[in-house]
Amino acid sequence: MASRQFSSRQFSLVLGDIAIILFCFSLGLWVRTGETLRDFTSFQQMALVGFLLLAYIASFSIFEFYNIRTKFRSPAFSVSLAGSLGLAFLLSIISSYIFQYKLGRGVFFISWILTAVLVYGWRYLYSAVFKLSEPRRNVLILGNGATTETVIPGLQNDPEFRLAAIMDKRVLKEMLETEFGDDKRSALEEYVALNRINDIVVSFEAVNSSEMERALVNCRMKGIGCHTFEAFYERLFEKLPILMLNDRWFLMSGGFGTLGNRLYNAAKRTVDIAVASVVLMVTLPISAAVALLIPLTSRGPAFFTQDRLGAGKVPFKIVKFRTMVYDAEANGPQWAHSNDLRVTKLGGFLRKTRLDELPQLINVLKGEMSLIGPRPEREFFVTRLTEKIPFYALRFFIKPGITGWAQVNFHYGSNDEDALEKLRYELYYIKHRSLVLDTRILMRTVRVILTGQGT
Repeated sequence: MASRQFSSRQFSLVLGDIAIILFCFSLGLWVRTGETLRDFTSFQQMALVGFLLLAYIASFSIFEFYNIRTKFRSPAFSVSLAGSLGLAFLLSIISSYIFQYKLGRGVFFISWILTAVLVYGWRYLYSAVFKLSEPRRNVLILGNGATTETVIPGLQNDPEFRLAAIMDKRVLKEMLETEFGDDKRSALEEYVALNRINDIVVSFEAVNSSEMERALVNCRMKGIGCHTFEAFYERLFEKLPILMLNDRWFLMSGGFGTLGNRLYNAAKRTVDIAVASVVLMVTLPISAAVALLIPLTSRGPAFFTQDRLGAGKVPFKIVKFRTMVYDAEANGPQWAHSNDLRVTKLGGFLRKTRLDELPQLINVLKGEMSLIGPRPEREFFVTRLTEKIPFYALRFFIKPGITGWAQVNFHYGSNDEDALEKLRYELYYIKHRSLVLDTRILMRTVRVILTGQGT
């Protein structure tokens, strides 16, 4: 369960993919031209091969191929494989023009087909070997009730953990009072050994006693993982169980280290300015076309501005392309939702492709927003949600973003329950934010745009 283990697994997947990509390209090159990679000695040729590697690895990363929790034998993985290979093939064709080294399309096509087959086979073999070398970990949950049940769906098909048993208060109390052997180990310890339990998750509903703590310490000394329910929930779902937390948890929990990190904040701001500037320039023709089409297809201006709350709840005007009818909120503030009748036909396309978000890059350049962070919200909803949802105000300790951990994991919020679910992801991001997580979010954002997810 250590992060070091996951890094080594990911590294092995990347190394395997690199070997496959180079082999397939070399074979395609030899079949079509009679050359091999040993004949690629010029800078342009080597640069072309390097770009191809980056194109494939980036495409695989965008579609979560290096996420260890991905189920490689699921139908969803096959769809993701098709999407990633389609993107990689497009980038492969573009590469030959970038480096002005013309290769027949047959070279790219042959290597592409071979890569698709071998990458799928490599993932299948990897998952089989992983199951043999490190089978799923048996999890025992101490405690029951509504909170415990929240993790059961996540454990049903999880590639790492398997729910072995749930032990309620009454059974747990009896086990703690029963002793075995000369070493006077508890029945709980005996149960853990006999059922090959790898991890124990302690719910706050479990009996809290010195006997339980002693038994858990003994289990931990024997190599059994012991976790609080909150920490296990966070590990399993990559979000925070907001309704289970209190102020003490935020005081004692790890993470949140980048909130006062000047180096990280400076690096993030530099990336914001650089990326926003480049994207604004590259997409200028598209933005100009959209700005012309909006007033031609529906009454009203091309741009939509609205007061939102940023870091520290400081208000600013957000800028977007208008996607709804001109008088969309004539009856007062309303949540946007899927199949919203107020969205125009062109607006639906702009939302699906996220082109309506492009003008927000101006907010990024002004320092009012970041590329990545919680979505900026209106004061009307903030006031209500702060009263109803615990810790909602914590999301305002960082700048809002165009994309974020909540946006790539959850759909558009259309009610208070959705706002609570998005906050679980937002606070997880604030706790764990780093350049690595930011990169992961950007890659998922590209996948969302390419697949039209989250709309």
